Amino acid sequence: MSLKNFGELTPEEVMTLAINVEESNGTRLRTFADLFSDYAPDVAGLFAEMADEEDRHRDQLKVASDRRFGEFECTVTEDDVWEVVEPFDLEAGEHFVFDDMTLRRALESVLAAEIRAETFYRQACEGAKDPDLQELFRQLAEFEDGHVQWIEKRLESLGGTA
Repeated sequence: MSLKNFGELTPEEVMTLAINVEESNGTRLRTFADLFSDYAPDVAGLFAEMADEEDRHRDQLKVASDRRFGEFECTVTEDDVWEVVEPFDLEAGEHFVFDDMTLRRALESVLAAEIRAETFYRQACEGAKDPDLQELFRQLAEFEDGHVQWIEKRLESLGGTA
């Protein structure tokens, strides 16, 4: 499959992509929760809460997808789209291996992902013809904006480097 622009995606592809992104981000956030559980349990708890919310988003999207499209075959992934949807951009994976991931780096990574997710859902909302899907994507964009605000406040509270 050649790379597509977001505007070229079918509604089914947008929905599949959104479900996949929410699922993978839940896994990534749980990794952060585990990483910080020993020395920043409050932050670990918040990452775990965010992971649970990503799971709820995934489940909402699955219900909406089944209701709107029924069963369909769609294999689009983040790698098939020019615009990256919600990546966790970790400059070097060895931070996990050597357990030297900083709280600031983790929060900055999650912040970038949440900003991209909010943009993705706003684009999906604008492109959706179905009013129920528009509302779902609008709500998800608002949830992501809430994550952005929380992360920005947490980063601000860290001051210099952490």
